[in-house]
Amino acid sequence: MALKREFLSTNEVAELLGITPFTIRRYIQLRKLKAVKLEGSYRVRQTDLEQFLKAREVETEEELAAQEIEKPPAHAPRQRANLVAKTRVARPVPQSKRKPKARAPRRQ
Repeated sequence: MALKREFLSTNEVAELLGITPFTIRRYIQLRKLKAVKLEGSYRVRQTDLEQFLKAREVETEEELAAQEIEKPPAHAPRQRANLVAKTRVARPVPQSKRKPKARAPRRQ
């Protein structure tokens, strides 16, 4: 009967994911991955690692295509608002906020 370990070291997590232990420690310091610090070294719970990976899971193209089919059609008012936002003309900069023109050097 094999015992299931609850905590993994940063080296073990890095080996499982195929990245460096430095990257795992950086994720921990940035609070992206939960961990416990025991006697100077970090330990990661397997459940926390699973949550970390699930949150970063990328959907396949088939899943995205299925979502597009289920998606309701876009509303016309939203499209009009986007069109108006794209066609706005930039306002001229007031004279007081313009940068002074560079002067040519004087001849002597």
